[in-house]
Amino acid sequence: MRYSLIGNPPKEIIALFSKDKYDAKNPEIVFSFGGDGTILKAINDYKHLLPKVMFAGINMGKLGFYTDFSVSEVEELLENIKNNNYDTNKYFMLDYCVETENETFEGLSLNELAIINPIHTQIIDVYLNGELFENFRGTGFVISTPTGSTAYSKSLGGSIIEPTIKAIQLTEIASINNNIYKTISSPLVLSETTKVVLKSDNFNHVYLSVDGRYLETRKIRKISTKLSSQKVTFLVRSDHSFLHRVKKSFL
Repeated sequence: MRYSLIGNPPKEIIALFSKDKYDAKNPEIVFSFGGDGTILKAINDYKHLLPKVMFAGINMGKLGFYTDFSVSEVEELLENIKNNNYDTNKYFMLDYCVETENETFEGLSLNELAIINPIHTQIIDVYLNGELFENFRGTGFVISTPTGSTAYSKSLGGSIIEPTIKAIQLTEIASINNNIYKTISSPLVLSETTKVVLKSDNFNHVYLSVDGRYLETRKIRKISTKLSSQKVTFLVRSDHSFLHRVKKSFL
């Protein structure tokens, strides 16, 4: 097994990998030690290898939606991997494209893309499959995947979506609604074929966040997103379904 380690595993855990080959450039499995932030960083680091790499989340904090295993279970996990006795889940990702005055940025997100300005009201035209849907006024938007529906989007009142459903969710942040300005004022769950395009003259002052990472851009003209054909493969516990994770994390 070729492996890579992300985070800060204890020395006694590192020793368990002594019979395997450490390969940070081309691993078969990436073991992430920490919380969800650590595993999101690992996925970003290895996004170019997504079709052929698996991720295993080892929880070293209080809460981890993507971290199925504890440190005490690593030895058993390694033994099961060697015996091909393990389960996997594949999670949908989000494609995004940011067009600026001078260049274009493209990327992938496992959880969400957030478009925010906490100081100035954003005036954003929302297009769904090329058709103008609404003229939004407010703080911004979160566009999330099914697994990302349990993260930032949920805190904004978005729905929790089972990860087997091919969909994305568009959730408003602090929209303005009065006698003059109207928005849908509800999270939108959109099909896998829906392309969301956001346009605004105020994007020069907006902040973009991809899975909690700040995306530094200037003079944005347009932001496009859709469900990606790429997926992330996770090693998971056979007794931990998605609904089990939701219950464990929130109830």
